This record gives sequence, structure tokens and C-alpha cells, in this order.
Amino acid sequence: MSIMNKSDIDIVIYWVDGSDEKWLSKKASYSPASNTDMSAARYRDTETLKYTFRGIEKFMPWVNNVYFVTDEQLPDWLNKEAPNLKLVDHKDFIPHEYLPTFSANPIELNFHRIAGLNEKFIVFNDDFITTAPTKPEDFFIDGKPRDIFMEYPIMCGGKTPVFSSLLTNTYNLIGKHFDRSDYKKRLKSKILSFKYGKYYFYNLMMYMMPFPKFFGLLTPHFARPYLKSTFEKVWKEEGDALDKVCHNRFRSSEDINIYAMRLWNLMEGNFVPGNIHKDGKAYLLTSIEDTKAAASEIKSSRRKLICINDNLEEKDFDEAKKIFLGALEEILPETCVFEKGEKR
Repeated sequence: MSIMNKSDIDIVIYWVDGSDEKWLSKKASYSPASNTDMSAARYRDTETLKYTFRGIEKFMPWVNNVYFVTDEQLPDWLNKEAPNLKLVDHKDFIPHEYLPTFSANPIELNFHRIAGLNEKFIVFNDDFITTAPTKPEDFFIDGKPRDIFMEYPIMCGGKTPVFSSLLTNTYNLIGKHFDRSDYKKRLKSKILSFKYGKYYFYNLMMYMMPFPKFFGLLTPHFARPYLKSTFEKVWKEEGDALDKVCHNRFRSSEDINIYAMRLWNLMEGNFVPGNIHKDGKAYLLTSIEDTKAAASEIKSSRRKLICINDNLEEKDFDEAKKIFLGALEEILPETCVFEKGEKR
């Protein structure tokens, strides 16, 4: 990565190789509860990770360190000697009583324990890719996350009931600590900010709704900024609840996720308003048709940040993967410092 214009902002990426025999054997030795999510999409490899690294090098040269979190796994192509790359195993930061874990939630909820991680960091899944030039101010301004406050009702059920329950649990936790009538007064200028563009009018409508209690905030699904101090604060306030979640080895309907950290920060008003929806988009891939549509938009590089959210049927997965990987290869064709071999 370029050494020019370094910031004090880190990146955390976490990854699992769901085809690794050793990992599969370990996973099989634990019996998940009936209320867990064991779908193939939780673990199968979309092969987007190298484009995550390429996008960081090309479009985020100002990043300080990249912390790569895995469970005793590394991609064959990864250059372990890359500058600014920090390899982190689960056992290096997750308390031993939570291990092994096969759920993203205990991993994410313990990011603040990573040794050396800066106060300001951005979280990437392996399907989050940067596709256009960015600057530090896209994520942090004056030490605060740049974010959007959008009240949004909880949507329960559907094709992902475990995730719906997870959101409900997360929102319930936040609702215990923040009163809607209070934060509407305290954060009025940040809720009704013209910096949100067209979303100002949506916020104005929701602001006028007479709901007595907190009912949820919209959380975009692409790379987002976090503060380590927020994690520490939520653990101090809700340690018992988070401890219970971290003992769940598989994704469960009883879980709370990393959204709690972002929501807590928003409720405290510790953010700078910005229209982040203009910067990023998550593509929910459910068919060949919408994969083609997503690929076309990805190649336009209209967004700075994207997510390839795989919700494909097994019969469509291989064909769809060729389509979206082809789009990523078109905009990020050059190997990067994080890959073995000569750069091209």
C-alpha cells in the first residue's frame, strides 16, 4: 500500500474458508441448537476476498493497518509479508471461553480486543469491496464516524427469520438505554440534517410519528466506521447480554450483533451527518437476473463501497459467481501488494 497520506484509521477484515477440511471437521464436532442458522451461504466462499484487498490498496491508500482475522486459515494467494498487514487469529483476541466459534457475532463483538487496533477503524466482510476512490472523511470527520440517522421499523420473519430475531434483540438492547422523546430533542439537528439529501424528507416524516419508544434504525450493509471506545462502553453496560451471545457457537435467534455498537454511537449523537447511501450499496443476489443487473451497475463504479450479498440457490451459485467476479475483475484487474507474485 502507498505510504503517502497515512491516517490513523485501521481496517478489520474477517474471513472463513468454508471448504477447509480441518475447519469443517472442527465445525462438525459441535452440534448446533435448533434455533441456529446453518445455511450454506453463511460459509461458502464467493471468492471476492482478493477484490476486497485490491480495492483497499487502489482506492483507500490512506489506511493505516489492515487487520485480517481468521480461524487458523489463510488464502493460498495472500502475501503474509505485505506492509501494513496484520494477521490475527481468533485465539489472539477472542476470550477462550467463546472458542471455537462458527458465528460472525462473537467475532465482531470482540473486535475492540485486537491488540494494536486504533480507536478509529472500518469493518469489512469478505464480500465488501471498494470500487471508487475514497478519502478518510468518507468515514470519519473530527474523530467521529460519518453516518446517517434513519429511524426504520423492524421487519420480522421473511426468508431470514434468525436474522430478523437478531435485529429485534439488538434493537431491544438499545431501547433499554435510550428514550425516543429524549433523543428526538437532543439530536434534532442531526436527525433532520439536509446533508442526507432526499432522505431528509423521510426523516422528517418519521420524526413526526408519535411512536413512544425506539423501534429501530436502518443499518446499511457495506463497510462502516466504528470506534473502539464504543465497544468498550457497550460491554461495560451490557456485558452479561454480550457474554451470552458470545457463547453461541452458531448464529442464533438469541443473538445480538455489531449493529448495537453503531446504534449506540448514533443514539449518543457521537457522529457527523452524511448521506452514506450515496456512497455505498448492498446487492442482494437471489437470481441470475438480478446478478446480471448488479454486475452492470458495479462496472459503472458509481458507488465507492459495495457488498455482494449472496442469497442464491445452490443451482444458480456457480453461474452467478462467474458474473459478479467478472464485473469485479473488470474494475480491479491488477494484482495488489496483498497478493503473492509480481504486481501487474
